[in-house]
Amino acid sequence: MQARCARVTSARVYSARVIATERRERRVTAVLALGIGLLAFAVYAWGACRSIYVGDSGELVTAVSVLGIPHPSGYPLYVLLGKLWTLALPFGSVAWRMSLFSAACAAGTVSALFVLLRSAAGTGVGSAAFAALLLAFGPSFWGEANIQRVYALNALFVVLAMHAAWRWYASRSGAALALAFFLCGLGASNHTFMGVEALALALFVVACDPRILLRPSEIAAAAGACLAGLLPYAYLPLRSLADPPLDWGNPETLENFVDVVLRRGFWERAWIESAADLVPIARDWLASLGGELAYAGAALALVGLVAGRRRGWPVGLVALVMLGNLAALALHGSRSDLFLWHRYYIPSYAMAALLAGLGCDQLLRRLPRAARALPLLVPLALLATGFRSFDRSRYRVAEAFSTELLRELPPGATLSASDDNVLFSLLYLHFVEGMRPDVELILQGVGGADLPPLHFDPDRDPVFFTHHPNWEVPGLEVVPVGLVFRIARSGRPWPDPTLPASTLAGEDDPRVPKDDLTQDLIGQFHYMLGVTFETRDWLRARGELEAAARAAPDNDVLFYNEGLLYRRNGLLDEAAAAFERARAINPRHLPSGNRPRASDRLAELDVERRRLASLEAELEQGAGLAPVRDAAGHRALAALLEARGEAVAARGHRLRALALDAGDGARVSWSQ
Repeated sequence: MQARCARVTSARVYSARVIATERRERRVTAVLALGIGLLAFAVYAWGACRSIYVGDSGELVTAVSVLGIPHPSGYPLYVLLGKLWTLALPFGSVAWRMSLFSAACAAGTVSALFVLLRSAAGTGVGSAAFAALLLAFGPSFWGEANIQRVYALNALFVVLAMHAAWRWYASRSGAALALAFFLCGLGASNHTFMGVEALALALFVVACDPRILLRPSEIAAAAGACLAGLLPYAYLPLRSLADPPLDWGNPETLENFVDVVLRRGFWERAWIESAADLVPIARDWLASLGGELAYAGAALALVGLVAGRRRGWPVGLVALVMLGNLAALALHGSRSDLFLWHRYYIPSYAMAALLAGLGCDQLLRRLPRAARALPLLVPLALLATGFRSFDRSRYRVAEAFSTELLRELPPGATLSASDDNVLFSLLYLHFVEGMRPDVELILQGVGGADLPPLHFDPDRDPVFFTHHPNWEVPGLEVVPVGLVFRIARSGRPWPDPTLPASTLAGEDDPRVPKDDLTQDLIGQFHYMLGVTFETRDWLRARGELEAAARAAPDNDVLFYNEGLLYRRNGLLDEAAAAFERARAINPRHLPSGNRPRASDRLAELDVERRRLASLEAELEQGAGLAPVRDAAGHRALAALLEARGEAVAARGHRLRALALDAGDGARVSWSQ
């Protein structure tokens, strides 16, 4: 009897010790996770963008501020949480506050990944810290952690849902499964990728436990939890009924609501044309893993995948999420989405970092204790090399562009704006910062909206466009006047341009990082100045066009448009060089409704150049002119061409003479 009591007492003591140890480990894990998260947040906040950023940022922050509806899928959870965040943090610009919101979400993701590896996978502190910091300082993840976009919040839900799914895998708990699906649904109300993760989870659950199909109550609970998570989408039709200033897609009706949520208007932008295109897409995705995790981290992710299968970890779900991310983007991503902006692959990078943590744990078990801190050198190297590239604290480019544009407009002007990179920062300055309330801003680029009917007197009513409207109305001209086009009456002297500063704030500052969209905006700035001076001061125009090409060397649309400009000025060699550069960047059609291709323009130019070469040789021979070498020869040939009705070709030779007179007869070339 005494022996049995002693055994019971001993078991109770042992159990109490185990419980105490587990509690202590949970406290330690929580403290370490908090510390790692605070470290990441400090880095992100230090370099957080104080002004509005390029791309979607202006539209998203405007939606948060006015409780509007941004582009599909509407991102209701981001809008609602962002609004609460800006109210809870009532200082600084709204743009800066939303940069800090991204920083908080990203830091939370880093902490959540650490906790997942420690508490669910049971890895050591060193390997969990390695994975968390590897993700924290990966280029694409860090690039979204201190600006105003939805991807940091999406990454948080990716990791949280994976943690809940891992718990289900270990326990087969119906509550854990319901939580995982709830997080997928709630995350999908921020970004639709979480719907892909929900599908991956459903496939994985059935593969692991086919008998769950015979337990309808568990299925109903999981499905109900997922649907409950989607409830923030009710915000879209309810808020649209109030007609907020930003109301993309007007999702008041069921049809419009489905269009917005499923992003129907964006599928036509897909780069993929055939199954063969999956090869370069997958190749680029795989290659990006090396850059995002450093190659050592990518190698450890592969180790983690193999070791995880052997140890019975749910790495199959991790792989499914990554493949689902790749498949979803391959099916509807544009060229830029797929090959330039790897932010859409952040779910893959988060899962790869998780695998790298598992692989690192296997490595640390084989290393001597003194060497177990060595893997941390990999994320620290990413931190050291990436800090300057992701310090956006001095960034003002988007704000400077829109400020200069608005400054050009006279009082009471009407401005029709399009192109996300231009329109969205205008939205922010106009609706959030209250800049130029006297200007009527027409959101032509929102929801594929057509330009509404305009009734105005061009002599009295100043009407402007951010981009050429591509229409011809008898009696009216579209006149470039700086960063905008003004509608003027035909036959009258053109209005003088209101010129902005010669460069944008931060354009020449090497401390200001310039991603692709920033380069494109700077290129647009100089391109518009080039268009403005095209008929006023050709030498200035050519200088601005060359500055645009230097600023945005990988912008296919810019080079295509420059090719059109050179062509209409008779500079066919320069036009060919521009179109050739556009084709080298993007051999396929441009992202435009009529799907133009640079190769088609090159074919047309080839025919035109041969025709003009023959005609010019005939004219030179008939007039007894030597082959053109100097300014006088170009002018003589221009006069002959003019007499033959070749006004465009004649203008090209006059412009070449002008360049030679100025001491610069070099032709433009952007071949790289």
